[in-house]
Amino acid sequence: MTILVAVAPDPVSEPVIDTAIRLGEGLEEELYVVHLLDEEMADAAAKQLREELRQRLADESVVATVALEYVGRSSRRNGKRIARELLELATDVDITHIVMGHRHKRLRDRLAGGTAAFAVLDTVSVPVTIVPDGTK
Repeated sequence: MTILVAVAPDPVSEPVIDTAIRLGEGLEEELYVVHLLDEEMADAAAKQLREELRQRLADESVVATVALEYVGRSSRRNGKRIARELLELATDVDITHIVMGHRHKRLRDRLAGGTAAFAVLDTVSVPVTIVPDGTK
């Protein structure tokens, strides 16, 4: 069984990883840490993020796999699309829990693109832990 951990290059990434590690240790489950990409080929920044995450998790007691996953199937990246991609990954990897961050958005932005965290909560049948960014 595996915990899906969705990360992005933003300030909430570190608290998401910390939360996932604690859950993985407590539940004795592995982590599948994923950063979603809009382009088929990962750029230098995405590769650097992957390497930093691998180094960050190397000394932890929980087993973790870090991956970059391409989701650029359409030009518009909104919360519902990201949620669909995460849910597809969840079925591919036999996920028992999802950990992801949530950044506060203005009402206009929420209406225009939705939020991935809320879209995942509306759809998924496994427990979800949402880690807020702590800023507004």
